[in-house]
Amino acid sequence: MTAVTVVLTHPSLDRIWEEARRRLSAEGILLVVAHQMQSRDWEAFVARDMAAADAVYLDITRHFASFDLLLTAIPAGALVIPAGLEAKAALPDADGTLAGTVQAYLKEGTAEALVNAVHWMLYRAGRRPDVPVPPGKPVLAAIHHPAAEELWRDGAEFLAWADKRAGDGARPAVAVIGDRNAWLNGDLEAIHACVTALEAIGAVAVPMFCDWELAAGLDGHAHPLTRLIGSLGDRLGAIWNSSVVHGRTGQGGGAEEAGRPEDGPFACHGVPVLQLIRHWSATEAEWRASAEGLSAMTVSFGITRPEMLGAIDPTVFAASTPPVTGADGGMGGARRPVPIGDQIRRLAGRTAAWMRLRRLENGHKRIAILLHNPPCKALEATVGNASSLDALESTVRLLWRLKTLGYDVGEPPEDGRALLAQILERKALSEFRWTNVEEIVAKGGVLAEIDEAAYRADFDRLPAEIRDRVDAAWGRFPARSMVRDIDGPHPRLVITGLRFGAVTVMTEPKRGCWGARCDGEVCRILHEPDIAPPHHWLATFFYLQHSVDALVVMGAEGPLEYLPGKRVGLSERCFGTLSLGDLPVIYPYAIHNVGEALIARRRGRAVLVGHLGAPVARVGDRGTRWDGLEDLHRQYCHAAEEGGARRAALAAGLQREMASLGLIDDEADEETLTLAIGQLPRRLALLRGRSIVAGVHVLGRAPDAAAVALYRDEALSALQGDEAVFERALARSTDEMEAVVGALAGRFVAPGPGGQISRRGGALLPTGRNIHGIDLSLLPTRAAAEVGARMGEELLRAYLADEGDFPETIGITLWSSDAFQSDGELAAQILWLMGCTPRHDRTGKVTGVTVEPLDTLTLTLPDGTRWQRPRIDVVVQMSAVVRDVLPGFYALFDQAVAAVRDRDEPADRNFVRAHIAARMAELAGSMADAGDAALKRLASYRCFSSADGAYGTGIGLALDASAWEDDADLAEVLVNWTGHAYGAGGPPSGLPPSAVLSTYAGLVRRMDLSYQRASSAAGDLLAYGCTVGTLGGAAAAKRGLGGGRMRLYWGDAASGSSPGVRSVREELALSLAASLLNRDWLDRAKDRGYGGGAEVGERANHLFAWSATTHEVQKAQFDAVHDMYVRDEANRDWLSSTNPYAFEELTRRLLEANARSLWAADPARLAELHAAVLAIEGDMEDGMGPVRGEFQGASVDIMTRQQVKEWHYEFRAK
Repeated sequence: MTAVTVVLTHPSLDRIWEEARRRLSAEGILLVVAHQMQSRDWEAFVARDMAAADAVYLDITRHFASFDLLLTAIPAGALVIPAGLEAKAALPDADGTLAGTVQAYLKEGTAEALVNAVHWMLYRAGRRPDVPVPPGKPVLAAIHHPAAEELWRDGAEFLAWADKRAGDGARPAVAVIGDRNAWLNGDLEAIHACVTALEAIGAVAVPMFCDWELAAGLDGHAHPLTRLIGSLGDRLGAIWNSSVVHGRTGQGGGAEEAGRPEDGPFACHGVPVLQLIRHWSATEAEWRASAEGLSAMTVSFGITRPEMLGAIDPTVFAASTPPVTGADGGMGGARRPVPIGDQIRRLAGRTAAWMRLRRLENGHKRIAILLHNPPCKALEATVGNASSLDALESTVRLLWRLKTLGYDVGEPPEDGRALLAQILERKALSEFRWTNVEEIVAKGGVLAEIDEAAYRADFDRLPAEIRDRVDAAWGRFPARSMVRDIDGPHPRLVITGLRFGAVTVMTEPKRGCWGARCDGEVCRILHEPDIAPPHHWLATFFYLQHSVDALVVMGAEGPLEYLPGKRVGLSERCFGTLSLGDLPVIYPYAIHNVGEALIARRRGRAVLVGHLGAPVARVGDRGTRWDGLEDLHRQYCHAAEEGGARRAALAAGLQREMASLGLIDDEADEETLTLAIGQLPRRLALLRGRSIVAGVHVLGRAPDAAAVALYRDEALSALQGDEAVFERALARSTDEMEAVVGALAGRFVAPGPGGQISRRGGALLPTGRNIHGIDLSLLPTRAAAEVGARMGEELLRAYLADEGDFPETIGITLWSSDAFQSDGELAAQILWLMGCTPRHDRTGKVTGVTVEPLDTLTLTLPDGTRWQRPRIDVVVQMSAVVRDVLPGFYALFDQAVAAVRDRDEPADRNFVRAHIAARMAELAGSMADAGDAALKRLASYRCFSSADGAYGTGIGLALDASAWEDDADLAEVLVNWTGHAYGAGGPPSGLPPSAVLSTYAGLVRRMDLSYQRASSAAGDLLAYGCTVGTLGGAAAAKRGLGGGRMRLYWGDAASGSSPGVRSVREELALSLAASLLNRDWLDRAKDRGYGGGAEVGERANHLFAWSATTHEVQKAQFDAVHDMYVRDEANRDWLSSTNPYAFEELTRRLLEANARSLWAADPARLAELHAAVLAIEGDMEDGMGPVRGEFQGASVDIMTRQQVKEWHYEFRAK
């Protein structure tokens, strides 16, 4: 008997191979088929199945652990045919041309073709005399249908058949693209379920297959798949793509080329492309139980790459059976696709909604525009909050644009300020400290009132476990959030907003709190980070599902995409899915917030429309203040020899100026003043070199000449001389508005990359495209590794200068911006500190880590001396976006920790190994039954984040709600919110949560320093509250856990030869002087009116938060803020009239800082502050009018865990 052995990479065409084996066996030919993903005894396979083979076909890769074993076991005299680059390279003496013929047979894919492939191999091996039938020409792309046996090469012919079959020729068509191998192998159950679901919504399902290699080259109109889809003509309403399509993404070229309307292979069809995902490695039950949702590899192939082509709404439509047991010698391990019915039906409903937008006349469309309104920084002060976008003005511009297109928009407001006035006058928002339901009703801010019967018609359709979870968290309907007549016989949930014809403008409902208060009792999300949204949230979105055809979410970012549920690949038990139902979502989003944008795409099911970020200017280029201060300093220096009254007067003038910037106390002694004057030139140089945001963008508005100059300067290093092209592409930011109205017409929005203009220049332009990410397998890049090493050196030098020794444990905060804006520079820095570097293959992909030899780890100090440096123990505090979007990063860190842990090195040179050993010894006493492997796993965790389904650190919530008394309270918040471990094998299983949280608490207590890097050149410590939660939270937690003080450092966003590192105290001083205390910055804030006032209030809030957590805010800095915004009459009048709620928030936080002894206000300032508070409170109450019901107002009510019965934490510090 002759024999052939075939080993493939994947279990493909297993049914066809088995039929071929049966036929060949009848001829006396033994065919053995295997694949490298099988779990089997490969040594036994070599001895039995390869040793007797006359011909061996090997299509395997080096990812296969037994790659070398099989290559060295080729039997003497057998014909070996290697396929694939790696197998061919490993067998250079084999005839590499033979693989092409075998692959041609395999491409044909029928049992007869596989039999012929074996015949041909035996013929070439000299074991068969007859020349076999040559490979045929297969059909690589065609339309098929479960009700017919024929194939169609033309969509019009298929539609004629389908119309005759259904007796209806007016239905829209949906192309369902599948893989040809699934069609060949008969694995069509999931595709057939898609056909059934689409036919149920009145569409013509057009299932078509395409060969995967052909699909990989998808581009232009000449491609067979493009022609096949295009042949459906104007009947085409949408595309469902389940194929691994890797076509051209349009990322190459300059700004003009990247912005071509045909960019991306699907753009020519002009319809939404919805992505179908099969979970290849899990059953339906396993997927439903998974918090992760999808593996990193599935996300890469099934989501990331299709996103680059413009695919939206990634939906898990199929799971897999357990591996099929193959016959002896057959291809075992194949998994059959299993349709997930509720997922497919949901996608059909969404598709129907998108196609409805194509069909409806504009005058009949109902649209909702949702404005963000974060409650925690004073809800009434933050209406229309959005990253880099004037959301209010953008909303009005959209209303007017819709009017020109025939939408019913009634009488739109004149501009954003007029829209804001209507919202605030009618109190068309949620209840908060200065707004209660009674006032909302009295002033006309109500859109609808939802009674129990109407609510239960939707709520009772939710899964029982979801209903129980909501009721357990908030109580049964109506609970306590936004309820009218709460104690009456007919309580109703109040939905707020404004109507402009058929367009509704709303602020988002509160996601995690209730009532006209903000304190530790009503902030339920503080108690339970993954708490279900309240009844009012669900009622609001049920209302939207029934009353509008599409939802526009105006600007980044809101709670909708951060609701509890799977990280990716959401199910019908995820609150994002339940909130949105079938609603199409269009989401204008800042192009630089890529990680968050991907969350909005994947968890918020949004079609993104990327818009320009805010222009950025150098601090030193704005105004004349810095020139005057430098001149004053020069005069002081020149007067050094004169002494006397002139020098003293100049010193007094410098003291006044520096005090106004918070750089010195206005009552500082002479020694302190002299030191501060000596430091002034360095500080001024740092201040002049800083970047600040110079305004906001308006959706669809081309930047003016001044803004163009700022954008050009920001992008200069990345332009490579294409400035004219760049400026023309900037002018096309008008495409943003057209992309929104195009999406509202059910049209395709072309894909485009996201990132920072300073890094990627014109490649990001024009805007108005559906933001996608990058190939994460390339990160950290080689260039990023070099920058990361320099950053690590700077950090260690800074600590050595302060402490005189190396740190043992460093905490580093990692945001997704590191991947999408700097190619993994911070990730590389983390590896460098452990003495590791990323390992790349020849294509640039990261394949693992290299542990550098201990004797090569050195650090050169500023004086030129070189020190041996140890391996530092690094604790990575990941944002939840990193957890969801960048699992490869924490898997890489976990691999590095394990590799370094297992090296036999001295404890004082390898702190990773030493600390893990010490922790294992501690755990052995309390968890003796766990076993060594579990103890090692627990002790080795170094990557931490929020629990699955939760987002944030909780520190900001606790500070905003004044729900803390001391550092121990803040330590409890940080540990319980962010002390959840992640590693290469996923979250810990079988370990008690308390053990994991305690491990994290121990690491925080032991940290010598905490470090974070700016996400952009204009990002400073007062810009983002989440920065306080990580750096500040770590500092407070260490004190609260008994660990004492830790050093805090901040890194700038530069990637040059000397990326800067400075203390948080120094960075706070610079951030404050450059923004909140900078009159030029304030002038620009005043130009923005209410929005500028909101930023003033927000930055003052953040200053308070930094003081509460780090104790690094000086009295002089609080004094200067008070003087700038309370004592200065003009500024006080502006802020209190333009955004009184922001002014109230500022004064409230200053009072709280003084009450908590964070600021020792002198009597004069305290009296001024009290007077201002009384005045603004009076104005607020007068504005509310004679309203019944309770509200908190300006009072600060401290309520901690000890006073709130619903507040339960697993880890407790007191």
